Amino acid sequence: MPMLIALLIAVLVMLVVYDGLPVATSVRNRQFDVIRGNAPADAERAPLPLWRVALLPLNQVLDRIYPSAWRESVRHKLYWANFAGSWLGWNEVELWTLSVVLAVVAAVVFMSDPLIALMSAAIAGVAPTVLLGNVARQTERAIVRELPDALYLLAAMVSANIVLPDALRRLTEYRGVLARWLAIALARSHGGNMVAAIRAEAEQSGLPRLMALATKLELIEARGAAGSSNLLRALADDQAREYEREAERRAKELGNELLVPMMLFFFMPYLIVIGAPLLANILSLFTPPR
Repeated sequence: MPMLIALLIAVLVMLVVYDGLPVATSVRNRQFDVIRGNAPADAERAPLPLWRVALLPLNQVLDRIYPSAWRESVRHKLYWANFAGSWLGWNEVELWTLSVVLAVVAAVVFMSDPLIALMSAAIAGVAPTVLLGNVARQTERAIVRELPDALYLLAAMVSANIVLPDALRRLTEYRGVLARWLAIALARSHGGNMVAAIRAEAEQSGLPRLMALATKLELIEARGAAGSSNLLRALADDQAREYEREAERRAKELGNELLVPMMLFFFMPYLIVIGAPLLANILSLFTPPR
């Protein structure tokens, strides 16, 4: 009962603080939306939901124990998740705070059984990162899938004596995830060096294939138009071969990835349904009659 009263008081205090001090979303997300054209440059910042506000005091504390090796990886995943319209306004520290809080809450809820509490804390702690990784992985795979065709098209335009900046602009007019990403990168150039803007955006995304594209474009920019179409076709061939190898590898690993879900959701329920009555009948043989 005292814990319940304390929880209700804490919720009441958070409601008062939330109504009196609305907190703005992160500047990083606002800039990303402005670049993508989803919001005007002078758009007002939307207030955070109450449960996000409750996590803010823990960010500075947990930031000190946040493993530095995870920061860059989570930052890249958040980049692609934001690009897909998910996890908007989040940064790597806030995601770490959410994971820690969920793990602690799960451990407290199931504290009566230490083993279940430990397993629940582990599952709850990794759940935000897993969900974030799924969204980011889908977007990255869409980029990788569209990249070879886009490079072939870019090589064809360059070989037709279309200068590289105009060819890049025309490439953004097509549908697809890569065209949207390229449009964002070119918008960041503000009429300046497009290749440098693509390099900066590729490094921020953390996708090696986009960084390889930026490297080839820098080489073309340095060498001029001579042989540029051949360089783009060679890169497109390499990207297509890598995509085929990766698709074959994922197809081979699909059986191993499906093994655990099949065990949990098909075999174990089947075993329980079949085995539970049989086990009950066997146990009844050893139970003395009353």
